[in-house]
Amino acid sequence: MSKEKLKSLRNKIDSVDEKLLQLIQRRGSLAKKVGDLKKITTPKGLFYKPAREAEILRKIIKLNDGSVMPDNKVRQIFKELISACLSLEGDMKVSYLGPAGTHSEAAALMHFGSSAIFDPRSSIEDVFQQVEVGESSLGLVPVENSSEGVVNTTLNCLADSTLSICGEIYLPIHHHLASSKKINLVDAKIIASHPQALGQCGKWIDAHLPGIKRKATSSSAEAAQFAKDNPATLCVVSSVAIDQYKLYEHRKNIEDFKDNTTRFLVIGSLKIEATAKDKSSFLVQTANKPGALVELLQPFQQRNINLNRIETRPSRQSTGSHNFFIDIEGHQNNSQVKQAISDLKATGASVRSLGSYPTES
Repeated sequence: MSKEKLKSLRNKIDSVDEKLLQLIQRRGSLAKKVGDLKKITTPKGLFYKPAREAEILRKIIKLNDGSVMPDNKVRQIFKELISACLSLEGDMKVSYLGPAGTHSEAAALMHFGSSAIFDPRSSIEDVFQQVEVGESSLGLVPVENSSEGVVNTTLNCLADSTLSICGEIYLPIHHHLASSKKINLVDAKIIASHPQALGQCGKWIDAHLPGIKRKATSSSAEAAQFAKDNPATLCVVSSVAIDQYKLYEHRKNIEDFKDNTTRFLVIGSLKIEATAKDKSSFLVQTANKPGALVELLQPFQQRNINLNRIETRPSRQSTGSHNFFIDIEGHQNNSQVKQAISDLKATGASVRSLGSYPTES
């Protein structure tokens, strides 16, 4: 009886798969027609529309009752479907901070799906450069980590570049202990990884591998390769690197803080339309004087505009000024946001929009 029941269930799955295939092909056909229309209206434009994609995903998640498939799984499935359909409209090349096998690659795959063309670069500056010269459609760079703080290079590049922020990704960061093959941990002499990864796992390493020598590498992927070439070496890497370099996994999730998250930014030349839930980023330069921060905050406070983040640093262009990188809730075309920016400029501050984009939920 159990075999017959199993066969019946599998037959039902096969029937659902056939219907899914038909619907996927139908969606792909419609996406291709949309692409053909875009080629006429904007022949040199990028087919990728973050606002439209955000609204699709939000609508799908709202419809999902979660009785069987949770929101994150549904979102992942539809991300891949959207990516595949978008590839029928045209190619999209995305540069990211490489090499392959890093958390940056995982963030790029999560946000753009596997149908995009990915281009790992050696530095954050190089990612910006590839997008600025038109070699890539978009770029993806880390901007802050919940335990290690802001990525200064990304903020400097945003200040120097004319590119805009087109999106954001929050990636839960999990670090795993691995080596080229199974070894006794007490026999390991070196543990290698990117300095941030070693820092995020510092307490675990002190408790379980006291006295081991730490080796800093330019990326966790480089650490994976180093461990591959040195069998008695441990490395702290991502699950992507373990799969790619075929490493032996000793321990999962050795990060000190379990809510460890990195925020990534999508950069490009797109101007994003407003959606139901947006975020805007600005670079504000003010004179280095008492009360400068209060003057900056007041226009937003008066209009009940929430600030998600504010980062301060001395201006590299003027010794008597400070730069404030701020993220606020709302689109820059919103009337309340416009008024707040106008009031801020009236104080003598220099304000440059870094972009408005859908909030990643």
